Formats: sequence, structure tokens, C-alpha cells
Amino acid sequence: MRRVVAEPLTSEGFAEFGEVVEHGGDARRRHLSLPFAHAAPACRPAMWVSRVDAALAWPCPVVLLERHPHSSQTFIPLDNAPYLVAVAPDGADGAPDLSRLRAFIACGSQGVCYRAGVWHQGLSVLRAPAQFAVAMTLADDGNDEFLELAASVDIVPPGFSR
Repeated sequence: MRRVVAEPLTSEGFAEFGEVVEHGGDARRRHLSLPFAHAAPACRPAMWVSRVDAALAWPCPVVLLERHPHSSQTFIPLDNAPYLVAVAPDGADGAPDLSRLRAFIACGSQGVCYRAGVWHQGLSVLRAPAQFAVAMTLADDGNDEFLELAASVDIVPPGFSR
């Protein structure tokens, strides 16, 4: 059983996996490059609202990861609820490299945009219920890949002991 300590979400820490959706700096606008990034056969922009009714409990086991091979996927919290972001890069075999899994705690004013193909855990909120606006580009077939993990990884918040 591997234990990963979640860290605060920052643009620098998350850059390998995508973009943090937040404003920083003095400019009036901060343009994001990833929310509409996609590859064939993805072609239909889609946006919806997802609701999460249960908050996670610590430690949070990672037992299922997903990825979207043809499109980035953006999550923007609507309730100012903090949430957990767990991501892993591809390993040599195309499966998630769990030895490099990272976990971040997003404050309720930060969204995330996963790069196409990035393995990530589904929405896991620290306060429920919570709602998120979700945007991605859809293909007629093959938008999602899911992988159940044989060996779980537990995510814990900073300072967690048990």
C-alpha cells in the first residue's frame, strides 16, 4: 500500500498534468490554452454540471482512474468547495505510473484542466454536496477509459497520522 501526501494545488506543481484554472498576475485576462485542446476523432464541444453528494474520507483510497484520450477535460467548482485532484502520468505500458501519482488539494476558487490522456481520479470533494461545471470535446465513440487498480494507493492530507 503506497501513501501519497496531498499538496496545495499550484500551477507549477500541476503543469505536467494540465492547467490550473485561476487568475494570476496583473493582466485583466488570463487566457488558458488547454480547455478546448483535442485530437481527432473528438469534435463536439460539450459542457455540463456534475454534482457530488458525498465528501471523501481520509485516507482516500485511489482504486479507479480514468482518462480521456482525445480531449482535455475541465472542472470548475461552482460552490467554492475544496476538492482533491489525483493524477498520474503514463507508464511505459500506457497504464498509469502509480509510483509518480501526485495529489493536490484545490481550494474552491481553483479549477483544473487535465491534458488529453492524463490519468485522474474522479471528482472527490472535501465538502459536500458540491457542483462543478465540466467542459470537454466529445467523440462519437471512445471518450473515456477507466482502469480499476489492483493495488490501491491511499492519499492523505498534510499532517495526517494514523
